[in-house]
Parts: sequence; C-alpha cells; structure tokens
Amino acid sequence: MKIRLRHIILLILLVFVLAARLSEQIGEWYSAVFYPITSSVLSWLVSWIPFSLEELVVASAVILLIYMIVSGSVKHEGFRIIFFRSFELLLWVYVWFYIGWGCNYYRESIYLRCDVERQEYDEIVFKEFLSDYAENLNHAFEVLPDDSLLIEQSELETVVKSGFTAVPEFYGLASPRNWQHPKLLLFNGLYSSVGVLGFVGPFFCETQLNADLLPVQLPFVYAHEYSHLLGVSSEDEANFWAYTICTRSDEPVLRYAGYYGLLPYVLANAFRVLPEEDYRQFVSTISPAVIAMYNTQREYWNSRYSKTLGRLQSVVYDAFLKGNKVTSGTASYLEVIDMVISFGVLSK
Repeated sequence: MKIRLRHIILLILLVFVLAARLSEQIGEWYSAVFYPITSSVLSWLVSWIPFSLEELVVASAVILLIYMIVSGSVKHEGFRIIFFRSFELLLWVYVWFYIGWGCNYYRESIYLRCDVERQEYDEIVFKEFLSDYAENLNHAFEVLPDDSLLIEQSELETVVKSGFTAVPEFYGLASPRNWQHPKLLLFNGLYSSVGVLGFVGPFFCETQLNADLLPVQLPFVYAHEYSHLLGVSSEDEANFWAYTICTRSDEPVLRYAGYYGLLPYVLANAFRVLPEEDYRQFVSTISPAVIAMYNTQREYWNSRYSKTLGRLQSVVYDAFLKGNKVTSGTASYLEVIDMVISFGVLSK
C-alpha cells in the first residue's frame, strides 16, 4: 500500500493521542491549551444547525464502512485491501473522537489541578453534610415561585454560562461561547429507552439534551453537559459543576434544581454507608413533597426505559469509561458527594 500524506497525518495524531494517554502533563496541555481553541472552532462551525451532527457522523461512518466492505467484495479487491481501507476509516473516527474531545479523559484530576486533598469517608462529616443538604433542599423548594419549575431556554443558558464564566481560571475550564447551544437529538426515543439524559458530542463539540427531560431536571442536566463541553471528562466532576453552578445561582428555580439534581447521588451514598434506621431517619428529614416529586420522576423514566437496552448501554459505557482511565466506571457518578464535601467552601 502506497504511503500518502493522510497516512502521515493520521500517524502523527495517533502518536499524540497515545502520548496524552500515557502522560497527564500532555493530557492537561491538551485540555488547557489545545482543546479550548478546537472546541470553540468546531462548535462555531455547526452552531447554525439546530440538530445534532454527532449522530449523523456515527451513522455515516457505519454506512460508509459497510459500503466499503460490500463494494470491495463485489469488485474482488481482495481481503487485504478491504481490511486496510476499513481499518483506516475506523482509525480516523478514533482520532477525531480523541482530538476533538476525548483526550480530556487524560487530563489531571480536579483535586490535582486545584491542590485539594480528597476527603476520606468520615461518618460525622457525612452526617453533617446530609443534615445541611436536606435543610438547603427543603428551603430551596419552599421559596420556589408558585411551585413553578419552568425557565426559558435562553435564560437558562445565560445564567449557566455566566456561572461558568465566573469560575476562576485555575479550575482549568474552557471559556463559554455565546454560539454554543444545546441541540436536538434525531433518535431521542432511543436515548430515553437507555436512560441517557444528554451527552456532549466529541466530533463537533455539541451539547445534546433529551427532549423528554422534565423541567426540574433541565438546569442540572444542562449544566452537567455544558461542563463536559468546557473540558470536564469525569462524570463526578460534571455533576459537581452542575450542582455548584445551579446552587450558587440567584435564580430560585436553578437553586432548587441544583439541590434536587444531587438527590439521587445523595440517597445512593447514604443507603450504601448508613445503617438502615439512620438512612430512614435521613429520608424523613426531606420534604414529603420533594420525595413525591422524585418518585414521580422515577416512574416517568421507568415507563420509557428498556431493561435490555439499558443494561447493554450500561455495560458498554462502564467498559468505555474504564478503558479511558476512569477506574470506577459508571460508579463515578456517585463520587460527586466526595467532591462536594472536599470542596465544601465552593459548594455552599
């Protein structure tokens, strides 16, 4: 096979991705210097398109791969040619994923970037956190204007972006851009069936939100996904920023959404470490109206969830995260509580 310029470029990009994977310093350089530029350019290029291009990229790659295999077989091009041509296509998709966004997985942790020690589990500290959290959650619910949880999309974007703009530079986030808006999903029902509420596309740096999101979920999920767009790869840190940005807002709906959005992770952590009686006591301190809202939300999503597809997606995503140096896999979502406690001053 003749070596062409594109093969040299592909090799250089592959070497960079490997270097970033092996060196946190290179990964951090990517996130702090390279990614803010490329993400701004990529998101600007497609900002005029109202729907997600990420799904089209994946679908097009699959169709092209099938076409190359079938066409090569019909033309009797031989296994070697078909294999290397198909393998090159997959490598380009792989490189585009990691150069476009994926190398953020290889950056330094927020603890290292901010020189903050991760707090080990302490029962007294955890129970104090639970008490403060329940009090803040209940108060945020009580001061909601007319029990309304609706907020205009434009207002939500403005408040969330303003919150991220105010984050000090040493946290290592990219700067928000006014042309970055959440996109519609082409296969929304599929995402609902596997419990995916949103995601960031790595190919054009777009945020995608599930159209089935309840109003109370929208601010937290949007802030979570937008933090991914700003260079956050770990799910616990994305949850941390969603909680922090929302709860520090002056907008009552966002403040409540921030505390409420953390509720599943608080309950899961409390159930895991507390004796049953203590866990029940904690749940009893949360407003019955909030618990009722949470139970209604669970029923809402359960009615859309496919156990078969959901379990498959969970297994695949868990393996994907672990393969990208997130050792706890999907359990990393729950680790947001450790982060909130460790960065206690910031999260109040």
